[in-house]
Amino acid sequence: MPDTIAEPVVVTGATGFIGRRVVHRLRKDNVAVRALVLPDEPLPDQWGADVDVIRGDIADPVAVKTAVAGAGTVIHLAAVVSDWGDEAMYWALTVEGSRSVFEAAIADNARVVLAASIAVYGDNIHRRACPEESPWGRPMGPYSRTKQAQEKLAWQFYEKNSMQLTVIRPANVYGPGSGPWLHDVVDVLKSGAPGLIGGGNMNAGLAYVDNVADVLVLAAKTDAAIGRVYNCCDGLDVTWRDYFTDISTMIGVKAPSAIPRFAAKTSAIVCERVWRLLHIKKRPPITLEALNLVGSDNRIPIDRMKNELGYVPRVSYDEGLQQTRAYLESIKGENT
Repeated sequence: MPDTIAEPVVVTGATGFIGRRVVHRLRKDNVAVRALVLPDEPLPDQWGADVDVIRGDIADPVAVKTAVAGAGTVIHLAAVVSDWGDEAMYWALTVEGSRSVFEAAIADNARVVLAASIAVYGDNIHRRACPEESPWGRPMGPYSRTKQAQEKLAWQFYEKNSMQLTVIRPANVYGPGSGPWLHDVVDVLKSGAPGLIGGGNMNAGLAYVDNVADVLVLAAKTDAAIGRVYNCCDGLDVTWRDYFTDISTMIGVKAPSAIPRFAAKTSAIVCERVWRLLHIKKRPPITLEALNLVGSDNRIPIDRMKNELGYVPRVSYDEGLQQTRAYLESIKGENT
C-alpha cells in the first residue's frame, strides 16, 4: 500500500501540459497543493481557491525558496521542453532552476519527485532497449543535454546532501495539449510533409499524460521509491505509423508519408547548421533530437514501475485517443 504523501505538495511547472494533470490528480485526492507559476501566467479556471499560487520564476532562487518553504513534497516539472531553442535558456531554467529547487527542498527537508525524461538515454534509444540501469548515450540536442545535467545534479544532492529523491523518466507523453506529440504532429500532417522515418513501424514509446501524472503522485506517496528511478511508459504495442495515422484520421488529412532515415538525418544536420548560422529562432523542420525519438524503436521497459510501485497504466490507448479527439474538436478553428 502507498504511504501518505507529505503536504503541502509544491508543483513546479504547474500550468504546463503534465503539471495541470498532476495538480488535478492531487486535488482529486484532497491533497494541499501549492503551485509555482510565472508572474504573468494565466491560471486554469478549474483551480479556483483550492490551489495556493506562488508567483515567480524557476530561475529566481528567492521565488523558489518562497514556494518551497514549509513544503512536505516537491513534484518538480519545470523545464524547457522543446527540441530547439537558445541553449543558455535551457541551462538557466532546467539545470540552475533545478539547483534552486533542490537547495530549497534540503533546507525544508522536503521530498523531491523529479520529472526527468527518457531523453537522458541519448542515442542509446535508437540502439538498444533502455531499462533504468542502462548507460546514458550521447545527447542529441539542448533538451537531452540539459535533462542529463539536471538528473546528474539531482543524484548529487541525493548522495551528498541526503535529499529525499525519486526520479521518474517519462517517455513520449501524448494527450490533450501535448506540444511535441500532438500540436507539432498535427502541424506536420496538415503540411503534407513526411512525418514518418523509414517505414514508421517502430514502437512509439507512448505514455498518456494522466498515466504519467498518476505515477508522479504515486511515487511521491511511496517511501520505498526514495533513491529509485523509474521509466514511465504505457508499454503499448503502438508504432509511430499507428499513432500518426490515428491523428491524421482525427483531423481529416491523408495518412502520413515517410522519409528514409539517412535522408532525415542529413536534413536534420543541414537544417541545424543553417539555423544556427543564421540565428533563426523558429524550430527547424526536423532536428536530431526529434529524429532520435521518431526514428527509433522506443524500447522502454516498465517492469520496475509495475513491480515496485504496483502501477499498471490506467488509461488505455483507445481511451487516450478518445480524450485527444475530444480536445481537438474543442479547439477546432483555432491555430493548432
